[in-house]
Formats: sequence, C-alpha cells, structure tokens
Amino acid sequence: MLILAVDSSTPVAGAALVDEDRVIIESFINYKKTHSETLLPTINRILRECDCSITDIDVLAVTAGPGSFTGLRIGMAAVKGISMAADKPVVAVSTLDTLAGNIAGSDALVCTLLDARKNEVYCGFYEVSGTCPERIKGPMVCTPETFLSIAVELAAYKHQEKIILLGDGYYRYSEYFDIELKDKLLPVPGHLMLPRAAAAGVLAVHKARQGEFEDVYHLRPLYIRLSEAEYRLGKGAV
Repeated sequence: MLILAVDSSTPVAGAALVDEDRVIIESFINYKKTHSETLLPTINRILRECDCSITDIDVLAVTAGPGSFTGLRIGMAAVKGISMAADKPVVAVSTLDTLAGNIAGSDALVCTLLDARKNEVYCGFYEVSGTCPERIKGPMVCTPETFLSIAVELAAYKHQEKIILLGDGYYRYSEYFDIELKDKLLPVPGHLMLPRAAAAGVLAVHKARQGEFEDVYHLRPLYIRLSEAEYRLGKGAV
C-alpha cells in the first residue's frame, strides 16, 4: 500500500511517500516560505525523485488539524483536488496524533501541544508504549496553565514519572514549562519536536487497513475553535 502523506497544519510543510511501514522519501520544510509556495512543488519533487506518478499512489493522507487555519485549508485543498482528479481515497490524520507518532516505546506521558495564539494551545495526551500512539485525552484547546495541570494529573494517575512535550506550543511557553516540570520533563531531540509527514503516513496505513476513508466532498479541517472572523461575527463586530 503506497501512501502519499501531506502535512501543512503548522509552519512546517511536509510530504512523504510511505509503503506500508517503510518510509521511502520525506520532505520537511520549516522556513520562511508559505505553504502555497512550497507544498505542491514538494509533492511533485518527491514523486519525481521516486519515479512515481499519482496513478501509482494507493491512498492519500492529510493532517486534518488542529493547527494553522490557513495551513490546514491549503493542505486539505491540495489533497482533495488530487483525490478528485485521480480518483484516490483519502485518510485524515489528526495533527496531534501525528506529533505523538514521533515517539514510540516510551513509558513517559507524551503531550502534544500546538500554539493556538491568544495565550492558548491545542493539545492531546498519549500513551506511546507501543508503535502507535494511544490517545488518553483530547483534542482540546486551553491555556498553558490548564494544559500543564492536566498533564501532571494524568502522569500521576498513570504512574508515569516522565512527561514529554512535543510541538511548537512547547517553544512558545518553554520557560514556564521548564520551571514548573523540572526533572519530570524528558527532553527530546529537535527532529522529533514538530509534525512529520512520514509519521502521518505510517498512521494512515493503519486507518486505511481498517477502511477509515473520508468522503472528500464533506471532509473539513478540525479547527476545534472558531476562527477570528467567525468569533467577531458572533459578537457582531463584523
């Protein structure tokens, strides 16, 4: 099963080809250019470098959120367009699950958190003792203080001595988390801290095997909360 996985749900733009549990190629771009500039050229490049075409792909995978509203729309529009043009099935994978998929075989509590701005984070909480993350709680949006309270309570309940924080939400509030967690915080290397399209592809394999495909005509990003425009409209500000 050959899967083309696409991620643009955060400032990272990524694409990968995954054949069952084998990663063939992955592109990871965390620079200044926008997803509208990099995503489709990246997809074309990795297909070309692997002598593949869209007709060779069995399943398309996309990170569905939460994350950047604009980034989610760009990635999902690209995947839906390819799906409709090439008649390929689509699997949607949570961005938070994708992040948790960077860690496996650990007895620590893995907490994924993305910067949601407005002094909030999107977050999820996971056990990762096996090869696939098992979500305990989330997805949700909350303040860093609430997030940390939940993480500490879950770790105590699960008798987990260490906590791993993944995602750009950690970077935004790193000083606060480092002070509060102290030795309970288990650091991980930088290449595991952000979403990887390859991780999304591996998770998508399991969903595809179970037939968890999306209706591309009704597939929507998982925003969790209202956009600024929707919020202001509800308040009568626009």
